[in-house]
Amino acid sequence: MAGRRLEEVREGEVLRRAITRTVTEADNVRISVQTMARNPTLFGAVAAEVQPVDAVWTDIRDLDGLAAESRAAVRDGFAGKLAIHPAQVPVSNRGFQPSDEEVNTARRTVAAFPADPAAGVAALDGAMIDMPHLKRSRLILQRAGIPA
Repeated sequence: MAGRRLEEVREGEVLRRAITRTVTEADNVRISVQTMARNPTLFGAVAAEVQPVDAVWTDIRDLDGLAAESRAAVRDGFAGKLAIHPAQVPVSNRGFQPSDEEVNTARRTVAAFPADPAAGVAALDGAMIDMPHLKRSRLILQRAGIPA
């Protein structure tokens, strides 16, 4: 069943790309139609508890653009990015690798929760943190290859 869900996510991204051909990826601009198609794809994947995967970067020579789009995909909540050329793989992987600062904050966030994370909230540096912070921190550690 998860395979079908992943295919539906990909189909949503294909649709998003098909309806936004008037804006090139290099413009780095998201128009409302593009966002309208991309967001439900992302939200649907998360709701289905499958990893949301961003669509391909079609300009195989523009690795700087791919790096920027990979960082944006991480910011938006995607867990990975499809690639169409072997040269894209290391660039995209670097974009999804969390920084040392992100890893440090994620570790501190996970450690701030008591043994029973069902408690719901904790404090870190004088700020309240809750389950979304804990889940995001675990995902960051997972991307870094660190057990949470």
